[in-house]
Amino acid sequence: MLQNPKTIMHIQDPASQRLTWNKPPKSVLVIKKIRDASLLQPFKELCVYLTEENNMIVYVEKKVLEDPAIANDENFGPVKKKFCTFREDYDDISNQIDFIICLGGDGTLLYASSLFQGSVPPVMAFHLGSLGFLTPFNFENFQSQVTQVIEGNAALVLRSRLKVKVVKEHREKMTVQNGIEENGVVSANLEKEVGKQIMQYQVLNEVVVDRGPSSYLSNVDVFLNGHLITTVQGDGESGAPSLPSSAGHWGYLTAGFPRLEMKSEASVPLWQQRRVCRVCLLTG
Repeated sequence: MLQNPKTIMHIQDPASQRLTWNKPPKSVLVIKKIRDASLLQPFKELCVYLTEENNMIVYVEKKVLEDPAIANDENFGPVKKKFCTFREDYDDISNQIDFIICLGGDGTLLYASSLFQGSVPPVMAFHLGSLGFLTPFNFENFQSQVTQVIEGNAALVLRSRLKVKVVKEHREKMTVQNGIEENGVVSANLEKEVGKQIMQYQVLNEVVVDRGPSSYLSNVDVFLNGHLITTVQGDGESGAPSLPSSAGHWGYLTAGFPRLEMKSEASVPLWQQRRVCRVCLLTG
């Protein structure tokens, strides 16, 4: 206990955080893990329940409906006609979704988060994948659980996201002969900076920056809140904040990387790595 009681931090009980709708939700985004035949029947049952029994507007990805098992199902045809479809990186649905339902594992939730670079609607994640740190719902009684969320009778778990800005310097090689440029000036540097490309993302739990298809090592300067943390030359860099649960390590597993202990805001070169009823609300 601190000597000055005014400086004591009071942490709200997570069980007291409740989902409250300003008005009844009308639209829901259903995210299904692609190329997983075991999720076809749960996906169809959920969509029938949402459209026919709850009269919800259901958004699904266009590529989900291109699955032959769904496209060729005549019995599912009347339900498909009611869907609103969108394409990733083409259509903006950020202001049209009241809440999200994920069918899959933690990687599916990670993907759902990436679709919303601003505020994220409440996420209801069913555990139908290999990892379930962030997917607490069981699909066996999905009707009653979805109804509770629609009625606002659900607890909330708040999870923060990282704001990541990637600044890439563009350089071009000059044509030289015997160390002399075309204009006759002696060349001290064969590369010249011509501009910068800035990309900004909201990411859940971790960020991995790699060199992509380039065969050369990358020079990466890592900053946190404007302060330089480290400079790394290698094939990439991964970083994540410390989290008070095992959920802080799930991103490495779903991304194909091993578990790492992150004791604070940290970044680790990739070459140093070794193989070793709640609704989620993602905040910016």
